[in-house]
Amino acid sequence: MSIFVTKKLLFLFISLSYFTCFLITPSHSRPCWGQEWTVFIYNGIWDSTIDIHVISGDDDLGHHNITYELGYRFNFCDNIFTQTVFGGDFSHGSQFVHFNVFDSSVEEFIGAQYGQETGVYWLLKEDGYYLSKEYKGYDDPVWKHMGNWQ
Repeated sequence: MSIFVTKKLLFLFISLSYFTCFLITPSHSRPCWGQEWTVFIYNGIWDSTIDIHVISGDDDLGHHNITYELGYRFNFCDNIFTQTVFGGDFSHGSQFVHFNVFDSSVEEFIGAQYGQETGVYWLLKEDGYYLSKEYKGYDDPVWKHMGNWQ
């Protein structure tokens, strides 16, 4: 085998190795090719624990319990080829609700700041769930009522 073929094969091997490492590297350590988002979910119900389960087509973020004034957050890079959707199941006592914590309507409401991480803020209260572009006190009018518990 000539030195030229050997160099080509070595280059191909190194290139494929690099690409394979990129594919198996966790998403939080990869560069973000789309918009970066952080979703915050807060419990605004006094003396309670809310069970949350967030899932997308690609990721199951598991079950988490959040108590009053505490929250859960996750971040992700929006998919540049398809619309990213994260749905959430929320239960509090005998009440339950499912809604999308991130989809095109949430993205439109928040407004992306491309090139910087953008926050999505959810607040779960006795009378339903609320969305905001920024974190404010639980009684601040910036929170928009989006739906009720079932």
